Amino acid sequence: MVRDNECVVVGASSSQVFSLPDSEVAEAFTMRKGLKFAIDISFLNLIAESDASNVVLALNAHQQSSNYVGSIIRDCISFKGSFRSLIFFAY
Repeated sequence: MVRDNECVVVGASSSQVFSLPDSEVAEAFTMRKGLKFAIDISFLNLIAESDASNVVLALNAHQQSSNYVGSIIRDCISFKGSFRSLIFFAY
């Protein structure tokens, strides 16, 4: 779900995923999907929120492990150039 600076919903997306190995992969996958969605609808300033603090920590620290989550994190970090401002935030 995408909200503007007044918390009004301005876009939403959903998809079905059949099998992911664990919740960390699911959270990283969801972050990547959300970033792609924000790019597709031409947002320039974005705060990407997640309750997966380990994923947000990896994104903010540019931690890129060699596992499957690491490849998703690398994708997310590579999208930063598509935004004027991108902040990863854990709640």
